[in-house]
Amino acid sequence: MELRRVREVVQGGQKVYQYDLVITEIIDETELAKTYFFKNVSDMPIFDYHPGQDVKLYFDTPLKRGDFRFYSIAGSPTRTRDGTFELMIKSEGGTFAPYFHQLARPGDIVTIEGPYGRFMKKALQMIEEGRLKTLVFLGASSGIVPFKCFVDYSTDKGLEVDVYIFYVNRTRRDFIYKRTIPRLLDEFPRLRLVVNFTREHDVSRQEIIDELFLGDDRGGRVDAILGRHVMFDDIRDRVAGWDSAYYGICGGAKFIAGDKERGTDGMIQKLEKGGVTRSMIEIDSFGTG
Repeated sequence: MELRRVREVVQGGQKVYQYDLVITEIIDETELAKTYFFKNVSDMPIFDYHPGQDVKLYFDTPLKRGDFRFYSIAGSPTRTRDGTFELMIKSEGGTFAPYFHQLARPGDIVTIEGPYGRFMKKALQMIEEGRLKTLVFLGASSGIVPFKCFVDYSTDKGLEVDVYIFYVNRTRRDFIYKRTIPRLLDEFPRLRLVVNFTREHDVSRQEIIDELFLGDDRGGRVDAILGRHVMFDDIRDRVAGWDSAYYGICGGAKFIAGDKERGTDGMIQKLEKGGVTRSMIEIDSFGTG
């Protein structure tokens, strides 16, 4: 099948393309999350994109023909030259992802459309221009996906930047990329990871390191916050140069912006109250699919 231009997006004259891809492999990440690998049926390279962008994934569900959802691109653009493509999809209810998990199989053909969005584009430009030395990523649940993509890209491009990831989940069972994250740490020595399990009260940091990282904290580059939510002091105490860092936040609306009914702050409020300039914060929000 040929590459088909769908339309031009008015913002910046961005072109959006549509591809038909065949599913080549499916990897179970957790009970609710799966990584899907695809191959372009025409063996053409995938469209150019930057880490942080999204695509529409089209799929016929029992409820709607031609239904779609937006997903962050999981695979780095440096690794798609042969027409391969990668998405990570988590199902938490909704009317799309549960059916995709249930029905999609290797050999099936799906359609993607993109790229969409500008998440982390500004940060990437600042790094390439030598104006940014520190990135702080705050991801909840499947919000880790664009940051995984960014780290792979940083590895392949040899970007001169320190990257801190604060990865938030309820429990160890929800931890996506158990196989992938240790690889990211090994391949990108400037990466530091803080795992935050908000509902893990009866476990120690060392137990987390032993279970998820085979006892290896990569020279102190892996840490854990347990039984509570990440606070700004946790960031300030761990991030050298936090006040000149650029922050990316990806997760659900309450993780990003808080819960007004309960009077709880989201990560934006925590950062701003801690002294981070709003212009140095970017967000990418998602809902249930």
